[in-house]
Amino acid sequence: MVATTATYAQNSAIITGKVYDEQQKAIELVNIKLVETNQYSITKSDGRFSIVTSGNQEQEITLEFSYIGFKRLTRVVKVSTSKIDLGIITLKILDLSLKEISISAKRDYQGTSNSSFIIDRDMIEQIPALSVNDLLNQIPNRTISPPSLQNVQNLTLRSTFPSTIKSDPFELNNSFGIAIIMDGQAISNNANMQSYNPGISGLSGSHIYSPSSYGLVGGRNRSYSGDYTFGGTDLRQIPADNIESIEVIAGVPSAKYGDLSDGAIIIERQAGKSAGYLRMQVRDNATSYGLSKGFKLGEKSGALNIGVNYVNSYADNREKLKAYRRINTNAMWTNSFGLENQFKNTFSIDYGQNLDGIKFDPDNPKSTKTRFDSWNFGIGNRFNYRLKGNFLKNISLNVKYNEGHQQTYREENVNKSYVAYSDATTTGITEGIFDTGIYNSVYQVDGRPVSLSTRLDFNSEFNTGKLIHYLSFGANYNYSINKGEGQLSDPNKPRSVLGSGSPSSISTGRFGSDRYYDFNLAVAQQDVGAYLEDLFKLKVLNRELNVRAGVRLDVQNGYTSVAPRANINYKINDKLKVGFAYGIGFKSPGLAQRYPGPTFMEIPMVLSYNGNVKESMYLLYVERYDPTNKNLKSSQSQTFELTTQVKISDFNLSVTAFHKDSKNGISTINNLKNITLPVYTATFNPGEKPTLTADGFRKYQLNYYTFSNSLSSTNTGLELMLSTPAIEAIATSFNISGGIFRTNSSTTEAALRPIAAGNNTGPDYPKTGIYEPNNRTSYLSNGRITATTHIPKISLIAQFTADFRLMQKTKNRASAGIPLGYYTNDLEYVSIPNFDVNHPYYNELFVPKSAFQEDDLPRILPNYHLSLSKEIKKRFKFSFNVYNVFNYQPSYTNAGGTFISPNPSPTFGAELSLKL
Repeated sequence: MVATTATYAQNSAIITGKVYDEQQKAIELVNIKLVETNQYSITKSDGRFSIVTSGNQEQEITLEFSYIGFKRLTRVVKVSTSKIDLGIITLKILDLSLKEISISAKRDYQGTSNSSFIIDRDMIEQIPALSVNDLLNQIPNRTISPPSLQNVQNLTLRSTFPSTIKSDPFELNNSFGIAIIMDGQAISNNANMQSYNPGISGLSGSHIYSPSSYGLVGGRNRSYSGDYTFGGTDLRQIPADNIESIEVIAGVPSAKYGDLSDGAIIIERQAGKSAGYLRMQVRDNATSYGLSKGFKLGEKSGALNIGVNYVNSYADNREKLKAYRRINTNAMWTNSFGLENQFKNTFSIDYGQNLDGIKFDPDNPKSTKTRFDSWNFGIGNRFNYRLKGNFLKNISLNVKYNEGHQQTYREENVNKSYVAYSDATTTGITEGIFDTGIYNSVYQVDGRPVSLSTRLDFNSEFNTGKLIHYLSFGANYNYSINKGEGQLSDPNKPRSVLGSGSPSSISTGRFGSDRYYDFNLAVAQQDVGAYLEDLFKLKVLNRELNVRAGVRLDVQNGYTSVAPRANINYKINDKLKVGFAYGIGFKSPGLAQRYPGPTFMEIPMVLSYNGNVKESMYLLYVERYDPTNKNLKSSQSQTFELTTQVKISDFNLSVTAFHKDSKNGISTINNLKNITLPVYTATFNPGEKPTLTADGFRKYQLNYYTFSNSLSSTNTGLELMLSTPAIEAIATSFNISGGIFRTNSSTTEAALRPIAAGNNTGPDYPKTGIYEPNNRTSYLSNGRITATTHIPKISLIAQFTADFRLMQKTKNRASAGIPLGYYTNDLEYVSIPNFDVNHPYYNELFVPKSAFQEDDLPRILPNYHLSLSKEIKKRFKFSFNVYNVFNYQPSYTNAGGTFISPNPSPTFGAELSLKL
């Protein structure tokens, strides 16, 4: 239908100009992007450029001029003639003497979404960052955390979760649903399978932790895990030194981006010729070194940009048991060729290695050793072809291959009288094995994630009447597989943690048991997607209405999904803009969720041991369950968003209200299975195995976990950002940001709670209580005021930030502790239609409200931070920063009786940077 009503531009216009620096010297290899059609060009050695666009009269196009080390410049050009000469475009060197330097991130409808939050190079150079996570402290309603690499850094957007729950499934789903897109390709976590078998202890218990606190007595060090399976990419792995810009989309992203449900982080790295840049940072718990340089290879050979970054960090410099080390290197070759430089190609190679873990404590013989090491190699190529066609304007092809090696290692010393185990891999009754109980237990997970991503994009332009459409469409293919050795477990040396181990008596009941699982048995994940998106402007009441609307089609895990998305904003007048956005997103389940491996449950039937293996007997029942998750759907979200921007005399106010419904979130659910087994009595026989005599039957209840689309949530919130002009008398401007989020999260599965039996072993006494599905509501509100003093004449910037925790509360439903029924000791289910707390059995089942660990911040808790940067001769810069500068340490006791001290101890850092 579009073809019958659309017309294609027959005329063309040539835009020319020159790009100089402030000394009126020509700048070569400046990147010029025509935003609407995604076309690229570069300047020649004399600074000249030319770019062809359609000759639609009264058309407005946007040109972006960028060059490493210079402030990016955007120019809106009105096409009125066939030849347009922009004259001299002056780019200014990016340094602290520049009055127009960006000192706070803003929302101003300049990104690909109404909710786009832009962090450009101006800000990146001012923020002391050990990883990209530190740059994201600017996001509204997020507390500022000091630069540190001692915990996994998973990003969540527009949701709030209880701080009392480790590995919360809702938090993991939100993080997993955020796409991290670097240089046009997603950094995927789909092939990450580093975990215990989730069938034994569920999603929340599958991460591999050090079993207890470590380090000096009285320290804040707690059990630690460096695994991030089932969640988002660990942002510690991404250095900040060579990042050119970051676009944070917490709302509705462009239809171009798929495999996401909770937003996107779009990262563009530096590529092309540049001066050398050396950056060194010293903190009380870390040191960081970064070096980058861009070389021109020849007149027709393009430019090569290389970078290297090294970080060494300790949790506590006094004992240095817990350490994190990271090294990253990258090289990007960029070249434009053809008679009119219509071809642009960027080839990149990346390598990164992370060494993370806790050493044995020589002063603690019960300590453990845990390692979470990895390396990753990536190779990619981006190709753009600028056309002069009446319809097609640009074709781009982006291919990226990644291969990594992840090793999770946990070692501990076990001291028991003996160990009884089985290595059986089939269901049935089998005889176990006795062995020494003094051993070194090692559990290792070896993963080798491999991914291949390809995307083909087209940009076009056509008219419907006087309306100009910029149409983009394309397709993508993602392939992920894990070629690692898998979960490496020795059954005769079981780990001594809850849910898996070795029985000490028949009363142990059932328990999970580890087995070797080869990741090569997991079938490769292949997801395919396509999109179509239209961008146009029209006049409504003589004011601009900007529309970006499109639709995505994805095939994930055999399911087809359709996701419409739209971002619309309207300029009411020169001071006020309003916007509306709507979109749906789908996030495919990862390999660890699709193929978690078989689950083994064991029930001891006879355990007769007298110290002599020949005269002892261990008889057990082994249950093997092989999960099939073919019916696992992609998690889904639906977002509505209203935005407003007010500009009055350099005051900039942005307000965003949103409502997001999420469903089909992926978690594990309980699977109860009753089984009846014979009971045996063992009779001692000197010199030989005991004699077994059948003595009736006994019921057992197995409980294993499987993945299911059992989570749903509703997120509503408000975000506010206000920036003021500088007060000239004190050269100080202010930035205020904050927000309030409300998240209602619920599951579809009934909750199970075991009852402490004590001496009540009667067959009718409750053994396991059944309660309504979990349903909780959480609130989160944070605010921040930043005062920035910028004196360009002396190249000085000073920032003081007051950070406020305004609200953090979690409430469960009043009926959460009232049982719906229970299983008896005889494993019979008894329903409770009318609950009576005075009933002798019901009283044991009732869970009082005080038993739920609910957050409730008792008062507003502030924190204060200070930073100072001074530049000398536009080449040398010194920065100093302190987090919690006043060492303010408020504290409170939560509902569960835990003492909480939310503010970390003061941490400081100094940074030296040099432009070579």
